[in-house]
Amino acid sequence: MRLRRPTPREVEVLRGIANYQFGWPAGEALITDEVTVGVSPATRRIREIYGDEGLLAVLRAHDYFYSLSLAGAARLLRVFPRPRLRAVVKTPIASKSIGCSMVVDVDPMLYAGEEVIVVDEHDSLLGVGRLRLAPSEIREPFCRGEAVRLRKLAR
Repeated sequence: MRLRRPTPREVEVLRGIANYQFGWPAGEALITDEVTVGVSPATRRIREIYGDEGLLAVLRAHDYFYSLSLAGAARLLRVFPRPRLRAVVKTPIASKSIGCSMVVDVDPMLYAGEEVIVVDEHDSLLGVGRLRLAPSEIREPFCRGEAVRLRKLAR
């Protein structure tokens, strides 16, 4: 992976992807003017976004959407009010699979398969992952199964 500064046009495109995926103003919060990008040597496409705090997000090759890191999720938590992009869970989390019974609240605007930021009742970052069920299914009283699959767990 080669690291370099993005061009102004690339910054504009990366912000547009973030605004489309997470909603405005995610692009401005996630992709600042000081970011560094990791470029694939084989395809010469941007794959990783780095900030001062480290890796912020990875651009997935199959759909060119972001997979958030903990640092990127922390940036988005500062911008969006609760419950936007969040799944509120009971603590502690012992595994990378969160069942329906552990979820207290979830953003009703999300869809199954989208990126979700997992927080506790005090809005502290616990991890990032992918929503496995629709929010309407998670809120059903007899919901069973995996609601969120965690990719990264905050320590």
